[in-house]
Amino acid sequence: MPTTLRLTHPACALLALGLLSAPAAQAGGGWIRKKGKGYAKVGLTTVNTAYYHPLTGGTISTAPFSQQVYSLYGEYGLIDRLEATLSFPFFRRAAFPDLTPGQGVGDPEIGLRYGLLTGRWPLAVGVAVEAPLGDPNKFGQGIADPSLYLRLPTGDGEWNVWTRAALSHSLGKLPAFFTLNAGYNKRTGGFTDQYSYGAQVGYQLFGKLWLMATERTLDNVTAPDLGKFGTIGLGEGVAYSTAGLGASYTVTPHLSATADWATGFGKLRNVYSGNQYTFGVAWEW
Repeated sequence: MPTTLRLTHPACALLALGLLSAPAAQAGGGWIRKKGKGYAKVGLTTVNTAYYHPLTGGTISTAPFSQQVYSLYGEYGLIDRLEATLSFPFFRRAAFPDLTPGQGVGDPEIGLRYGLLTGRWPLAVGVAVEAPLGDPNKFGQGIADPSLYLRLPTGDGEWNVWTRAALSHSLGKLPAFFTLNAGYNKRTGGFTDQYSYGAQVGYQLFGKLWLMATERTLDNVTAPDLGKFGTIGLGEGVAYSTAGLGASYTVTPHLSATADWATGFGKLRNVYSGNQYTFGVAWEW
């Protein structure tokens, strides 16, 4: 039976609260933007949950936790096989009942992707740097009792260097595709390095509606340090798998509306989990 996480003495409440999350639906894959072409998406991701998965495994039931993340994702072709990318959670807000929220700017990720292969089997590789612009020491305090507080960070306080590869394939005459991807996260804040892998399949209906299914797994390269304090969802030992469904509807030749759902499964460590919903608007030129 799950136990209940209670706010007691402040020294016991130095817990960092985070969220199990999958990346918002992106253009990405093995395709690279042509020179001068681009894609930009503004999205809102929201979740409400009470299930935390500690570093040692299992599930703890806590007070209801909610989080909203407003994000910007973009791609811009620098030359025909090289594009710049941006993934920026420009506003994050996390809250518990009876606590002031933790809110502010998140950690932006800026990268480059190069197309090694083109055609029906495009292969792209990239390197991206995540800057510690967010505040890892943001706290929420008790509204009735200010001596109670929890860490509700907007960033992890470290530089991350992600190396990624994505292989895609268009399925002949069918309006469909699939993508396989993998990545390695070099962490610089004394945390254990991570690796990720996943897949996405998509199918187009009526010439305007894309339906997609996505799976992603994040895990640690070596066993994490159980004694190391870290921000939940951002600190030491974070691991999860997510499964998601998404849709993208073409409103005009350049404008589309998107909606995505994701949930966690399998090995869940140092994260909150729950149903996650993302709604966005994208512009392509």
